[in-house]
Amino acid sequence: MANNNPSPRPMPTVKGIIADLDGVVYRGSEAIEGAVESFEAWHERCIPYCFVTNNSTRTPAEVCDKLHKLGVATVPEHIVTSANGTAALMASRWPSGSRAYVIGSTALADAIQAVGFELCEEQADCVVVGLDPAFDYVKMSKAVRLILGGAVFMGTNPDLLLPSEGGFLPGNGAVLASIAAACRTEPEIIGKPEPFLIERAITALGVPREQTIMIGDQIATDIAAGQRAGVYSVLVQTGVPEEHHSPIKPDLTVSNLADLII
Repeated sequence: MANNNPSPRPMPTVKGIIADLDGVVYRGSEAIEGAVESFEAWHERCIPYCFVTNNSTRTPAEVCDKLHKLGVATVPEHIVTSANGTAALMASRWPSGSRAYVIGSTALADAIQAVGFELCEEQADCVVVGLDPAFDYVKMSKAVRLILGGAVFMGTNPDLLLPSEGGFLPGNGAVLASIAAACRTEPEIIGKPEPFLIERAITALGVPREQTIMIGDQIATDIAAGQRAGVYSVLVQTGVPEEHHSPIKPDLTVSNLADLII
């Protein structure tokens, strides 16, 4: 049953869809009820969609393969990850050959190397932090030392919780918070709620911003990013529990994607 908020603006004639993944399309390795069917219907109607994820642990090709196995048709060019977004932003600021200390996945490290950075543990121009299940005191200590020494502190995303089959797991925001507390320096965030990844998705879709919608399960990241990018925001209640006291209000709230009428 849809839970429709009084909307400050009506839903536009939708020509393009941007959607989060974890908590919207799948939870862990399992598809969320109604999600695959919704994307199948939009695909059949030739409504293009682009996926934007704060998850920095997989490449666009790996995400594409996972979606194909679930039954969602897409291509790597329509998958924007915080890893690739971070690498693109870094490449626009530093010359090739600059040095980066990276905490995170192979996908994040490879994306940063691919745009010309040298990975290092000393004399870094920047410290980049993405989700790392092997994060420990040693890595935190290296990051803090480099940041206090002048390296720029960057985080792929600030998510505190990640949906999983068994509930929720700590996200990259928890890692960032530990480093920030030690060095008293807040990271620059590249992923949602910043609009950078949404802007890249709009470019990939090639449709007017005012006819694009953003679907997400987290108000603080997905909905905030969509609104900051100027697109209509839809909250789907299949992921992280809703923040009832958030000052950010989605344009529309639905219980699951099957309730979203486009």
